[in-house]
Amino acid sequence: MKIKPSKLLKRHLNHLPRRIFWPSEIAQFLSEHRQQWDMPNVSIEELLKILLHQKFVIRAEFTSKNNKYDPIIRYIRGEHSTAELALSLQRDSFLSHGTALTMHGMAAPEKIIYVNREQSPKDRPDGITQTGIRLAFRNKQRQSKYVFTHSTVKYMLLNGKHTGRAGVTRAKAPSGETVDVTDKERTLIDVIVRPAYAGGIGRVVDAYAMGVNGIDVDHMIDLLQRLDHAYPYHQAIGFLLERAGRSHVDCNKFEALGKEFDFYLDYGMNRSAFNKKWRLHYPAVLD
Repeated sequence: MKIKPSKLLKRHLNHLPRRIFWPSEIAQFLSEHRQQWDMPNVSIEELLKILLHQKFVIRAEFTSKNNKYDPIIRYIRGEHSTAELALSLQRDSFLSHGTALTMHGMAAPEKIIYVNREQSPKDRPDGITQTGIRLAFRNKQRQSKYVFTHSTVKYMLLNGKHTGRAGVTRAKAPSGETVDVTDKERTLIDVIVRPAYAGGIGRVVDAYAMGVNGIDVDHMIDLLQRLDHAYPYHQAIGFLLERAGRSHVDCNKFEALGKEFDFYLDYGMNRSAFNKKWRLHYPAVLD
């Protein structure tokens, strides 16, 4: 008995290892297999309509506020998680910042998922000055405007500095699947660099308190050197590790990296205090 084309479609889809497709990928899949399904004269558009009508795949549309950017379309087969959806939005991406804090048990979940894709390599900025640091941190942190929403979940797309995926690992998400995410040490560095992407400096301070005894300080320093940030973020990291109760021996490793400049724990602070040891301005409310 001849099998109906729709059943062939379903049978083939059920054997695919992937569950989320870009529009170009679903079109290529249909183009490659329509001969096998005895549907050589049916257009790709019509085949896609069959898939959608039979609910073999579902169309997911990610939209930006006021439709500022073109929507992102994905086609989904079977069960999926928000983490998998997030990583489908940009190729070679990984979960980072506040989302990574949550995955590593250092923060409660937020209503937004942070997805990072590295930029191409760029030259390191010229040397910094005290005046330049002060001007850079006097206003609120600039944030990515690439925020998309699907099914009440927000996804912020980040284009991070090129690092060769330093500190990116594979870890199990709360929903059970294994995904690419920054490790604990890289995450705690990233949220110091961009605290707004962790929900604010208060959540960063709490995350350091939660993760203080579960990190490898030597690995963290190695990552800092590989990331090669222009600003002296090691002063902020040492300050928070010391505040969270990490040993003097470990904190001294960050102090040994030098303290040439006064630095800032956060952007746009209205009232700040100053820690002389770390040469660090920090929100007075932390006291």
